[in-house]
Amino acid sequence: VLDEHQLFDTLCNFDMVDLETVHQQADRKRLRCLIRRHWELTGSEQAQRILERWREMVGRFVKVMPIDYRKALSRLRDREQREAEFTPATEEVYGG
Repeated sequence: VLDEHQLFDTLCNFDMVDLETVHQQADRKRLRCLIRRHWELTGSEQAQRILERWREMVGRFVKVMPIDYRKALSRLRDREQREAEFTPATEEVYGG
């Protein structure tokens, strides 16, 4: 979410979502690609302005993460990690 006036946090229900800065390089790259694609498809002047001033503007975005979704992702990662740790060597060698 573009939060140019830094007021978005006053409008959120923090029982349902967490807010994060867009600090991870992968998140920044994905965000820029989404904005660029939007600009290419729509000719949006705001998207063009954001892209032209990217270094300044990227810090004004807020990543909104639903708490339940974060928990589901965490459980999925935990399960995948446990499964990877306990994969028998024969399965790794022979693929099954």
